[in-house]
Amino acid sequence: MGVIKTCDLSGHAAAKLFVSINHGCVKLVQYDTYETLVTDIDPRCLNYPEGWYYAKGNFRNKHNSTTGAYSEITMQKSNGEYWNL
Repeated sequence: MGVIKTCDLSGHAAAKLFVSINHGCVKLVQYDTYETLVTDIDPRCLNYPEGWYYAKGNFRNKHNSTTGAYSEITMQKSNGEYWNL
C-alpha cells in the first residue's frame, strides 16, 4: 500500500480535509452542480493541506499535483460574495 500525497487528492476530498483542519472557520457547501467553500476569514490566513493553496478566488492544487491533474473549488463569504484577493 502506497502513500497518497494530499496534493493528489480529488478537489472534494481535499476540501473536506481543508474544512477539518480549519475547524469551525470553513464550510463545504454543495449546490446543484458544484461545491463551494464558505468562509468569512481571509483565505490567505487559513491552513491548507500540503500542495493546496488559495489563488484568484479558489482553493487549488494547480502546479503541485504529481499526476498532472488539478482541481479548484471557488471560495466565497457567508453573504454570498466571492473571495477575489
